[in-house]
Amino acid sequence: MFKIHNANVADTEVLMYLPGKNSEAIAIGEALTYKDTGLEKCAATDRPQYICRGPANEDGMYPVGAVMESTRYEAPYQAKPTVGTKVTLHTDALQVTATATNGVFLVESVDEAKGTAIGRFVWSFKDPAGGP
Repeated sequence: MFKIHNANVADTEVLMYLPGKNSEAIAIGEALTYKDTGLEKCAATDRPQYICRGPANEDGMYPVGAVMESTRYEAPYQAKPTVGTKVTLHTDALQVTATATNGVFLVESVDEAKGTAIGRFVWSFKDPAGGP
């Protein structure tokens, strides 16, 4: 699960309530994107827009926090990522991988004892012409 490690702002991040996609289970700490049909699990090479902060309310709305560049997140891993690389998200959108191709999470440090990577989400620009 992605959780806030620290933030470079003095204010508390605002929670928003957004609907979940039909029948998709959303977990606390999951990296999410919002499409026309609602919140859904973020793809491995897409930068998430939101992190789920709690269970859905009675109206099916989930509390989410927007992913901010000023926020550093802590996330578990199965294979230890390398510090200084941009890695992808795991297929469960709750952890990071060690894969550095088209990564969106910049690993700034690793806590091997806890099995977590600390870093931030960055933009990954893909050239439609296939260039770097």
